[in-house]
Amino acid sequence: MRYEPFSRFPAVRTRDVDELRQRMSGLFSVWSMDFGRGARATFEGRLNHRQMRDIGLTYARYGAPLVASLSHGDSYLQGFPLRGHGHYVLDRSDGDASRNRGIAIGPGADLRLKYSADFEHLILRINPQKLVRTLSGLIDRPIDPPLKMTTNVRPNPTTAVAQRRLAEFVVRELDRADAPLPDLVLTELEQVLVVSYLNCTQHNYSHFLVDDPVRSAAPWQVRLAEEYIEQHWDQPMTIEALALATNASVRSLFYSIKKSRGVSPMVFLRQVRLRHAKEMLVNAGPETSVTSVAYDCGFSNLGHFAKYYCAAFGEHPSATLKAARG
Repeated sequence: MRYEPFSRFPAVRTRDVDELRQRMSGLFSVWSMDFGRGARATFEGRLNHRQMRDIGLTYARYGAPLVASLSHGDSYLQGFPLRGHGHYVLDRSDGDASRNRGIAIGPGADLRLKYSADFEHLILRINPQKLVRTLSGLIDRPIDPPLKMTTNVRPNPTTAVAQRRLAEFVVRELDRADAPLPDLVLTELEQVLVVSYLNCTQHNYSHFLVDDPVRSAAPWQVRLAEEYIEQHWDQPMTIEALALATNASVRSLFYSIKKSRGVSPMVFLRQVRLRHAKEMLVNAGPETSVTSVAYDCGFSNLGHFAKYYCAAFGEHPSATLKAARG
């Protein structure tokens, strides 16, 4: 059976074009949908939607050739085509949409889309306030004038592939029914998608993320960042929280912590969590398992957790647990 993202979270199953248009209008400001003559026989709109705190992820397919128009939305969007092909016209630019070439737009954009009958895609929707807060923290300055996406630049094929791979990884993790991710991990996955969006798309602040000189944080701010991580290792860690706690920009903290410790703040956080994971395994109770410890310490991928743990302590977490139980 072919994998369908978010099949456990159905939003629409319909052969009524108006019903699909109404739902798409609420999510993405779609104001027109045209399937053409004869297409209604094969049309079957399917939307699956997973809403998190600041982002939403939607899977969509239509079963018939589609022409749609979006206008004056209030969110930042990015499409990740999975199958089929399409064409878009955005402001004064146009291009093709395929598996390794999606499109990113911001509030107020006028977009016209044309999809093949077999077209399927993932759509990332980001809360604009979250995006602006994150960008302000990254570049250490107010976002004035407003953030605006660049529409006349072709997406970089390498970053497009990396973004799609990241989105598909997050979707599969959110789709798991056997081991739901804890809130700590969900918050950080949201953060990863937002930062990826800002760094891999083109906008009027992109040059600050690449070219702006980094001011080093003061030594006391570095110590404060490390203390904050030590005290909040078991809570969701975001860029904004770290910057706010230390009164420094995220970029300067990354630069200074890497200079003093040889690792980024997120790697330092991982080291702290690994240390606590070992303590939990060494002092294991009857209900303790490697899986529960990994999730409690913020690791969503058990394979990655085992790899990091083995590199840090020279043995697999299962070996530590077994030795602790004697």
